[in-house]
Amino acid sequence: MLKLKRKKGFSLFEVVIALAVIVIVSAGAITIILSSFAAKTKTINKSNAQSFADNVWESFKVSQSAEEFESAVSFSEGIELEGVADAEGRVLYTYRLPESDFEARISVDFSDTERDEFDIDIVDDDGDSVISFSYHKEGEI
Repeated sequence: MLKLKRKKGFSLFEVVIALAVIVIVSAGAITIILSSFAAKTKTINKSNAQSFADNVWESFKVSQSAEEFESAVSFSEGIELEGVADAEGRVLYTYRLPESDFEARISVDFSDTERDEFDIDIVDDDGDSVISFSYHKEGEI
């Protein structure tokens, strides 16, 4: 009787199937990693925007004039804000947050007859508002 020799190793078909499985699993893993990285980056940027808004708001609360506000922001954030006064006496600032896709639009009004007002709107590159709030200092109206 003739004995069949056992061949050692894998057939070409087995190797192709194994490689296909590896490629499919790897593609899925890479997709998950990339989407989690994008979500993490977006969350960090939004957190930085919230921190910026809080610091600017606190700077407004301790200020009595637009000049003091600009100085306080410069001290807390290390940036120079340049405002433009509108016809109603409000000072408008626009600042691009570094290393993020957000722009801060800040409006302050240090009025002699009314309560001081602060508005901030942080928008993304699509123009969608990410953070927005207003604040009026305590005092007489």
